[in-house]
Amino acid sequence: MHSLKLKILLKVGIELIRIWCFFRQKKNKERVLAAILLLPAFFLLIPTFTYSLTIIQSFIFQIALVYGVLSIYWVIRKHYRLTAVNFTIYLLLLIKVNAPMEDTYFLQNGGESLKVLQFNVLAHNNQYSATLNKIQQLSPDFISFQEVSAEWAEVLETDLTRDYPFYKIVRHPNDHQGIAVFSKYPIEAKAELWNGTANIAGHIQMGDQAVNFLSLHTRSPTTRIRWNERNEHIERAEEHVNANEGEFLVLGDFNTVPWDSRLRNFKNATSLKDSRKKWTPTYPTWNPLLAQIPIDYIFHSNGIGCRSLDSVRITSDHMAVMGTFQIAAM
Repeated sequence: MHSLKLKILLKVGIELIRIWCFFRQKKNKERVLAAILLLPAFFLLIPTFTYSLTIIQSFIFQIALVYGVLSIYWVIRKHYRLTAVNFTIYLLLLIKVNAPMEDTYFLQNGGESLKVLQFNVLAHNNQYSATLNKIQQLSPDFISFQEVSAEWAEVLETDLTRDYPFYKIVRHPNDHQGIAVFSKYPIEAKAELWNGTANIAGHIQMGDQAVNFLSLHTRSPTTRIRWNERNEHIERAEEHVNANEGEFLVLGDFNTVPWDSRLRNFKNATSLKDSRKKWTPTYPTWNPLLAQIPIDYIFHSNGIGCRSLDSVRITSDHMAVMGTFQIAAM
């Protein structure tokens, strides 16, 4: 019995020495660290098929920056194998972030020009005057609002209708689900309730041209159930666009990032283009710029050209996005 115990102790000791000798070699240390760094990268690069992956991958840009900083660190420390691994991961993550960004799309024979503002006002935001003053300075032609509480509905209806006589407000028992559109051009609009979530669908009449629009606000995917609801909402929006002919603007707070597979499927299935040509993050404004993510959008169809799109800080936890669009001449 004693000899057996001794043999076991000797074997364990020898294995521990081997492990110690293995990690004493610089090359082996780098291999282990490289494996540790590759594991999270795998989960960041695969398609977002689960709730947890979607949440984690929302911050790919920020994680890519960490890998980039680590690449510089490993170069300074002269760990070149680790540098190569880190930098490869960094590039792959940046490619995933930038892949959904499309080239600027212009029309050769454009007709009317339309300036569009998309803005989640934040239901409990009470900076009404500052918000309205900023909107008047920006002077868009068409505005889509989300999180229109009862108070916001009253303020918007009272103060915006002089400059925007054509509007539709959908009040909702949940203040975060209220929604509204205001336009300088005549509109026909109706409320669409999809699984209890408010949307506004209709068209903008610009002279002889009519442009379809859909304004929406998906559920924030803070739980698996709400993640599923958000995905179903995006699929319903896809069905709505494909069921209607003509040029389209789809705008709102989608509560997901451009590289999410569900949003990419939405774009592919509808042939809509994202107006965003660069990072242009919109949420949350209380974070530094590099810690924000892009979740607010203005999508447009092929007969509409995007001349510009920028984010605008107003008063909410969301940045507004404002774009200038050129409608194809008939």
